[in-house]
Amino acid sequence: MDTVIGLGKAGCAIADKFAQYPQYKTFKIDSEGLDPKSKNCHLLKKQDSPEKYEKAVRSMKTFFGRTTDNVLFVLSGSGMISGATLQILKNLRGKKVNILYIKPDMEFLGHTNILQERVVRNVLQEYTRSGVFNRIFLVDNKKVEEVLGDVPIIGYYDKLNELIVSTIHMVNVYDHQKAIHATPFDKADTTRISTFGIVNVDEGKEKLFFSLDNVREKCYYYAINSKALETDGKLLRTLTDNINKNIGKDVRAGFQVYSTSYEQNYGYLVANTELTNN
Repeated sequence: MDTVIGLGKAGCAIADKFAQYPQYKTFKIDSEGLDPKSKNCHLLKKQDSPEKYEKAVRSMKTFFGRTTDNVLFVLSGSGMISGATLQILKNLRGKKVNILYIKPDMEFLGHTNILQERVVRNVLQEYTRSGVFNRIFLVDNKKVEEVLGDVPIIGYYDKLNELIVSTIHMVNVYDHQKAIHATPFDKADTTRISTFGIVNVDEGKEKLFFSLDNVREKCYYYAINSKALETDGKLLRTLTDNINKNIGKDVRAGFQVYSTSYEQNYGYLVANTELTNN
């Protein structure tokens, strides 16, 4: 079982989505909207600046006492509460920590929020590059919206979060299953900055959840109907041809194929780079 920790409104909303799956233990941290009596909720006193939130964090080792060794820490950097991030993460030393960073739509943020978002995102990337955190997954809400197409106002973030979480969950599921066909693929120790994506199995079109600079690695996950795996003699060539169309000469790629009972075929993608994204 993995642990998911959500910080702030965006992080907590995504933690709630993970809670629907039994494979995750979820925790939430915010300054409002949480049940203070819940063992899995931690309420920080509301502050008016990121610096004050940083100073307000006390030891949370007791709160995190039931976390597993693998932790996904989820946040968006534009809120004032994101100032508490590093102080909170200090309580998770010794754990394998991955960061899921949600970049909000920057167009209508205030100046202070824009500056805070950039600082938090860049600092977390640098800490990850140096090996303090295992990996950072960057997700841009505007890119996720492009994947979904037209998204109504009511339920907007709910639909975005559902796609983000379901994609991550399926990648996790397949990482713990044996593929019926796979190519060797070892991630470089330096490519710790990543994002997820969706792949059209037939056409090979890819839609990443974040515009990464200088992608160095791509790992594809294909969930294919079992009957198609038994009867489609062109499928393997289609998959490899599509991958080759989407990678440059400097990009290493690997793919895994899994048998499913779904009528529709699904494709997922994780892309990695070693460079920070500003």
